[in-house]
Parts: sequence; C-alpha cells; structure tokens
Amino acid sequence: MPLLKILSVLSLMVLTTGSVSSAVEPQIRFGVEALVPPFESRNNRGELVGLNIELGNALCAELKSRCVWVDQDYATNIEALEANRFDVIMPMTATPARRERIDFTENLYPLSSRLVAREGSGLQPTVASLKGKRVGVLAGTSREAFAKARWAESGVTVRSFQFNDQLIASLQAGEIDATLQDTIEISHALLGQPYGRDFAFAGPAFNDPMLGDGVAMALRKSDTALRDNLNAALERLKQNGQYPLITQRYLPPVAVNSPHYFLNDEGLPFSDAVQVGETIYLSGVLGLGADGELVKGGIVPQMTQTMENLRSALRLSGSSLSHVAKCTVILADIKDFSAMNTVYRHYFPADRLPARTTFVAKALVLDARVEVECLAVATR
Repeated sequence: MPLLKILSVLSLMVLTTGSVSSAVEPQIRFGVEALVPPFESRNNRGELVGLNIELGNALCAELKSRCVWVDQDYATNIEALEANRFDVIMPMTATPARRERIDFTENLYPLSSRLVAREGSGLQPTVASLKGKRVGVLAGTSREAFAKARWAESGVTVRSFQFNDQLIASLQAGEIDATLQDTIEISHALLGQPYGRDFAFAGPAFNDPMLGDGVAMALRKSDTALRDNLNAALERLKQNGQYPLITQRYLPPVAVNSPHYFLNDEGLPFSDAVQVGETIYLSGVLGLGADGELVKGGIVPQMTQTMENLRSALRLSGSSLSHVAKCTVILADIKDFSAMNTVYRHYFPADRLPARTTFVAKALVLDARVEVECLAVATR
C-alpha cells in the first residue's frame, strides 16, 4: 500500500477513535426528587415540570441525548449516584465537603439561603440571635450541614426533616422557631401561600462556603467527559438565548442580582462582607487576635495581624489577596505610614497591586492604630 494511503487511513482511524471517545452517551440519566416546586415536581397528570426539568431537557436536546429521569430521595442521592443508579444529580449545591467525594458542573443559577420565622420574631441568622432556639432544616442539604457545624455547637437546636411539608407543619405548630431554607423554594412552599401569611424572612440572605454559591449538577468524578459536555451545552444555551427564556419564567431578577451577606457572629450591626455579582465588599478589618483584643507591640504587629485577618475574611467570602482590586487604609497617626507600607506590600503579588487610598482619622475603634477595608473579585 502506498505510504500516502497508509497515512490517510491512519489519520482517519485516529479521527474516528477520537470522536467516539468524546461522544455523549445516547441517554443521560438524571436523579431527581420531584417534590420541590418550582424547581422539580409533578403536575396533575404526573408529568415532571419545573426549572431544573426544563434545563435538563434543553441540555439533552443540545447534546442530542435522551433524558431519563429517575426518582430519587435527596438525602441519599450521592450514594445512589456512586451506585450507578443514574448519571447526574439534578440539582445539587457544590460545597467543599461534597467536592471531596463527587464532581460538579458549572453553576446552573445562583443560590441564596434565608432564615424564615414568624412575623415580628426579631430573629437573625446569627449564633447570638438563635442561641436557645430551634431551627428546622431539610435532611441531606448544605443548609443542614451548615447549621449543624456552625450553630448546633453554640446552643442552637437543629432539627432535620425528610420533607418540606413536614418541616413547615412543625414551624406552623410552634415545634420549631425558624427554618433555614432556599429563598425561592420557601417562598413558593410557604410565604406565597395563604397559610404562610404569619411568617416572613428573618434577616437578610447570607452566604458561607459551606452553603455554596449556586446550584449545579453533580456527577461521579470519573465522568469528566460528561461533565465537560454538559458545561459546553450549558454555555451554548446561554449563547443562543434558550437559557434566559427558561430561567426568567422561574427566577425573579432579584434572585440573580441580589446581594449575598456574610454575617458576623458577634451580633454587630453590619456584615463581615457583602457580595454583589462578582464584587465582594469587605468591612473594615482591625488587628484583633484570637482573643478578640488588639495585638500589642505597635503598628508593625498590628498591621501584620490586620492583613492576616483580611486574608481570612477574603477566603471565607470566596476570594483572595491576589484578587483584591482596591483597598482603603485608615491610620490613627500619619507617622505610621512608612511602617504600615512595609508590611502591606508583602501581602500582594508585585504584578497585582490593588489601587489604594490612605488617610488619617482622629481616632479608630478600640484605639486601633490601623484599619483596612477592601474590594475584591469573587473567585468561586
């Protein structure tokens, strides 16, 4: 066989093999608990309806695959995914703990969590406000994990429920004082219903790494090709206009654009940080040690502690020092400017120094020598 013909045949074999290895399966099996309108539920005819159902069907159409929907209890869906009962959990919030076990696509849409209680309760989603109270959460959710890790050890009673109708009935009966829920889900299930008129959101929407920052699809870590294909299909839906046509019927504009609040646990009348879109606004940070007192020794140790606290605040709110865009430094004495600068410059990459304003105030809280606040770009 002539060499040119051999090379042509080999090239065709490589191309054919490559196309087969990256091809999407003829069908994609989605595990879903169809009990959560408006995201996924069944209508009077027993048909699956809701935002996640429409998005899943649109993704399958884009990939020329057949959607197969498998009923699955949410609390055990990771185990079912690992047992190969289906290929994708639709939907699931990506959290650091879950990422250790399974993989995720890009976010389908933003997520916000809020506390709900009786109107006028005065409760806030903080340890100081909820100590001694009973808070209901749905089993298997990121909110259950958050409440047990952050609140239960500080005197908050956390009660888990398998289904939301059971939780809501307990809230109405006064068996729990509040519930931590997805904003849209609880609005549909309780606050927007006649029987929910005595209840309201208690405090603002807030965020935490344990809660995740959006709703995604979960897959086995070995299914990287399926993950990449779903991500590519989602991006095409956004580009061709199908994505907004679907989501705008279910998600109010505020669900996409509303601020996310990172509340403090000290009962102070401000948040540690607020995220709007991709921008994170950090409150002023002082050089407080683990004991809550200003570190001693003058401007250098105090500025060092301030920058370490800033690093931690950025990490908790989903960013880092290398993604800071602007800082404001407030000094109690202009004579500290040079020493402050020496410490400050060591905390930022030389090629990514943020913009900065520095000024002197007559006095700072707790008689601090320095306070720093920053704007940063979210990285997750």
